[in-house]
Amino acid sequence: MEALVKDAVRLGLLNGEDRPEDIAQFTNIMHRFVELLPQQPEIRQTGEAVVRIIIEETNFENCSLIMWDHERGKLSLLAAFGLKDLLKDRAVKQYNRSLTFSPGEGIAGRVFTTQEPIFIEHSEQMRIPPLRGAVVQPACLACLPLDGIGVLNISSHLPRQFSPTLKRKWGLLSKFIACLISQTYRTEQQPLPLPNEFFSPEMGLREAPPAPFERGPLDLEIIDHIPLGICVLDSRGKLLQINDGIRKLQGEQVEQVIGRTPSVFFHNAAAYDDIINRLGSSRQVEATDIVLINANGELYLADIYAARLECASGTVSGYLLIIVDMTRKKSLTEKMIRTEKLAALGTMAGGVAHDFNNLLMAIMGNVQMIQHCGVDEEVRRRLKNIERAIQDGSNTVRRLQKFTEREKQPQSVSSVDVAEAIKDVVELTRPRWKDEMEKRSLSLELKMNLQPGCFADANPSDFREVLMNLIFNAIEAMPEGGVLTLSNRNAGEWVLVDVADSGVGISKAVVGKIFDPFYTTKGIGNSGLGLTVSWGLMNRIGGDIQVKSQVGKGATFSVKLPRSKVECTPDHFFDLKQDSPTYRVLVVDDDVQVLEIVTDMLRLKGHEVIAESDSRVALRLIQDEEFDLVLTDLGMPVVNGWQIAEQVKAMRPNTPIILLTGWGAQYEEEDLAAHGVNLILSKPLSLESLLASVEQTLLAASGVAQQQG
Repeated sequence: MEALVKDAVRLGLLNGEDRPEDIAQFTNIMHRFVELLPQQPEIRQTGEAVVRIIIEETNFENCSLIMWDHERGKLSLLAAFGLKDLLKDRAVKQYNRSLTFSPGEGIAGRVFTTQEPIFIEHSEQMRIPPLRGAVVQPACLACLPLDGIGVLNISSHLPRQFSPTLKRKWGLLSKFIACLISQTYRTEQQPLPLPNEFFSPEMGLREAPPAPFERGPLDLEIIDHIPLGICVLDSRGKLLQINDGIRKLQGEQVEQVIGRTPSVFFHNAAAYDDIINRLGSSRQVEATDIVLINANGELYLADIYAARLECASGTVSGYLLIIVDMTRKKSLTEKMIRTEKLAALGTMAGGVAHDFNNLLMAIMGNVQMIQHCGVDEEVRRRLKNIERAIQDGSNTVRRLQKFTEREKQPQSVSSVDVAEAIKDVVELTRPRWKDEMEKRSLSLELKMNLQPGCFADANPSDFREVLMNLIFNAIEAMPEGGVLTLSNRNAGEWVLVDVADSGVGISKAVVGKIFDPFYTTKGIGNSGLGLTVSWGLMNRIGGDIQVKSQVGKGATFSVKLPRSKVECTPDHFFDLKQDSPTYRVLVVDDDVQVLEIVTDMLRLKGHEVIAESDSRVALRLIQDEEFDLVLTDLGMPVVNGWQIAEQVKAMRPNTPIILLTGWGAQYEEEDLAAHGVNLILSKPLSLESLLASVEQTLLAASGVAQQQG
């Protein structure tokens, strides 16, 4: 058996020329067969397990084991299983358990006597003799000898090819099955036939009954190729032999424990004692999630399968211990759980994004409408700060959506005026570094050494978020007040930004971990992700963040950004007085606040707007009236934006459609043409963006209409 199993594993299952799926299939079969070893079931139970495993792991439809019956002197059906049994088909016929063969009779008898397999790929090319009482009538068949104790049949109702490699695999697998079943034969003291005694050199059948067949004990050298840790113990529970699987798990020095109990493998020796005690009343024991320890002191989880070995007299001759390393399986399970959590987070993020972006849209619209009401420059500057905060909030939600979708592409970058961005962040963070400090009767001096003409390639919202994180960290490092210094400068192909504080400083040990995820020195209530996220945002655009500090002398965080070759264009006030045509627009949105602000924005430009919050009413308006443009929300009850777009295109194909959505990141890269949508806009959007998009869409649509006319 040892040479056969070694060949089965080494040649049959791990041949580098085989397809990965074939290797996986036969490896799974072998692995499941190995799991039967410590169970020591009865003969019929072993046979039923074998045929079921073959049907579950292969694409054959029927499998049967026909074994030599010593008392009857014939081959008889031991176990059979089919695809219909697996599917629990009520129409499945019962197998003919009384089916028997004499040596040399039929295909099974011939294979049993010659010990040569027969492969029939198509019954039309090689006839399969029909058998009286047989339930299965296959189109292809493989009949394989089981080393003198019977034959294995696998079949299908459709023809198929048996390549030389496949024939070799099944030949080796059948020999392993023979060894597996023979162990049960020996346990139950069944005499085994020796096939040579059935025929003469001229293939003439002899009349002499088969003599008992004796097999030697299992040589454990063969199980070195089995990917499990296997130990053989004597009757006292001392280690007699181990395989390569144990050496890989425990380390090469494991040979030193031969003669001792395997309790040295267990992190808690009581777990091993419990297994041995349970074997006193049971032939086999299973223990899951047991913590083991290897020679390097590393802990790992394993499932333990143990069996009591008995000699013919019934006394205990030893024990078999099988260790299955569950580290990879646990890791995959944890990964699947994380994936499920991430999917749930993505679903939640989508819902939050929709509602949050609708809220930001209402705020953004009102802020921009106020700017067109003749306010002075100071008020306008404050409103611009609010507008930037809204954009940053929207960008944060968008990044969360991208993360939960496993999006790997970075955010778009543009030329950023670094000095102006620092000023913006100072204004946004003023309530934190000035007002709160003054409430606590503390003083924080702010120094800004800003160099104009520093332009960097970055995402403006991401850059502002990084600066805010660094400023907040600096403030927290100065609980009694101090000096916060912000500066920037050009340095060759880079732009450098320094955020320095005069606080408590950072030790060398902490500096080395400061950008690690979840690392925090602020105690419970802090995620430890602020600096990690900041570093990630800068690293994504080719930048970096470094820190220099001494305990008691403050810290300086230096942000390194790619220098932009193009100067950014300054913000300008959108002129509503520019002459441009006005249009009749239908706006549909179930959020009344968003509906009102979008309507006001469009009317500010002079467009005639029909606003409707009920999408069903909107469908009737589309049927009864004509519009130059339909602007609709995506996520609405009863009738959504896609359905409105389909209705518009069905009735008036030339009417352009703009889709407004709070789902943003999930739809902005969709193939809009397939849905009849001309443009998709993500909330929140500015007055300028809305009006410009409407004008461009209408001009493009009118150009297409003229070409068609």
